[in-house]
Amino acid sequence: MNNKILFMILGREIKYLQNSEMDHREWYESLGLDPTNYDNIVRGFIVDGKIIFFKGMFNYDEEVIRVAKEFAPLMISNLNNPNLEVYCGILANSLGGKWEPILKINPNEFGVAPPKAEKEEYVPKELESSIEFKNNYEDSKFIKLAVIVTIIVLILTIIIKVVLMSKMKFSLGGSELLLLIAQIALLGVTIYGYVSKKGFTKYTGVAAGLLLVLTFNIFDIILGILYFLFSIDASMFTKLISKIKKK
Repeated sequence: MNNKILFMILGREIKYLQNSEMDHREWYESLGLDPTNYDNIVRGFIVDGKIIFFKGMFNYDEEVIRVAKEFAPLMISNLNNPNLEVYCGILANSLGGKWEPILKINPNEFGVAPPKAEKEEYVPKELESSIEFKNNYEDSKFIKLAVIVTIIVLILTIIIKVVLMSKMKFSLGGSELLLLIAQIALLGVTIYGYVSKKGFTKYTGVAAGLLLVLTFNIFDIILGILYFLFSIDASMFTKLISKIKKK
């Protein structure tokens, strides 16, 4: 494939790479992203008048098809080439030494939105623009990790409050009780959101982290800050764990 442009779909962003010797994996890792999640990333080539979407070993599935239908119109607009054809998957022809796309996506299928909740979720524009979320909230591996982490944070939140009450530094009355209820409720909603793949989950996770900080106890503050950062970019923690394992 000569004169090709590489692309990757990261969250809601399309990234392009041109005139580089790097392949997709090298490019992905150069961005400091989680290498264990590489095979789940929808990516592809723009070459010979075609936009080809795939993941894994040039395979495609329902997610790749959905992403192609959703993002292809924007890519065609970005590249200012209405004649580009859209495909999913690549078939390696070992006899001819050629790589051919498999499934063609017709233009009348473009713009098919991914399955979401029936009602569009309201997201404050100020929050959307002020925080750059880097987690892939549709990735099953991340969701599994996020559910486990959120359950641990919920349990630690309760344990911390029990310890504080035993030392007479926290009481189940007034504003402190309301704060505790809000913390537990938000963490519970966040767990539900991850399991159900709800779009609001990233915001409830961030809000839960901020509420933990408002307890103004050193343990809650540390826990809240860590969970706040995890809700925005979990890769910093996965990288740290990988380094610790290597050492």
